[in-house]
Amino acid sequence: MSGVGLALLCALCWAAGSVSMKDLSRKLDPFTLNAPRALIAGLALLAVAVATGRSTGYRDLSTEGVLLMVGSMAVGGGLGDSLYVLSMSRIGLSRAYPIAGTYPAITLLLAILFMREAVTWDLVLGLGLVVGGVMLISRPTSVEDLTIGSPARRVGIGLAMLAATCWAGSAIMLGPGAQGVDPIVVSSIRIPALALMFWGLVAVRRSGRALLALSRREWVTMIVGGLVGWGLGSLLFVAAIASLGPTRTAVLTSTSPLFAIPLTAMFLKERPTRAVMLGTAVTVAGVALVS
Repeated sequence: MSGVGLALLCALCWAAGSVSMKDLSRKLDPFTLNAPRALIAGLALLAVAVATGRSTGYRDLSTEGVLLMVGSMAVGGGLGDSLYVLSMSRIGLSRAYPIAGTYPAITLLLAILFMREAVTWDLVLGLGLVVGGVMLISRPTSVEDLTIGSPARRVGIGLAMLAATCWAGSAIMLGPGAQGVDPIVVSSIRIPALALMFWGLVAVRRSGRALLALSRREWVTMIVGGLVGWGLGSLLFVAAIASLGPTRTAVLTSTSPLFAIPLTAMFLKERPTRAVMLGTAVTVAGVALVS
């Protein structure tokens, strides 16, 4: 499969994982919710690596490569997601998401500075269309609360920008770390490392008891969502970066809100607005240029 197809499938997996977790996110904080999801996905990836004979690939890994793999997960999945959650608590989802969603542009800047990536007009224009389209898709459907004080707003905007920078830095770090290594091997290192980080936070915050109150159906939803979002999504992300590089992968995977539209319509009965439809068309045009 082409790198473009891998990146778009990754965006689909992330969208499916997010939609499946919508109800659970009202009961659990992000760290407690993601800890078992990452653990389940990490164990599954380790099992696949062993079952398919890829475990021998661990011996060929360099220390630098492992540090880049784990570091990219810590920067993006650990620090970046945490900053994003904090920004949402201060300025709301509808403000935080479009700001943090500019991370493909930051990825391009970092790639130019540190990886000397060649820049084409198709890439720049496509990136602009994708970011603009995602912003339209993510617009609030109701009047926002405008009572947020200026200091809190400035802090929230700064946190969202830092989250975008972390996500971009994670993609840049993963590029050389995943080069020439089997994507399953890379993912089976990154996701278990992330699970340990999340469980460490759960232990410090003593929030694990909330998991005991979940129903069997909610546990099944969590397990399936973890396997799809963290497991398969991470695997496809690594494979896409190895094929396309960090910039194009960042642009294409940022289209996950586009895939969330039909999923929310099917399972959550939410109807898309005109802004969403326009954003979808603009995003598709950007994807075509980047591809």
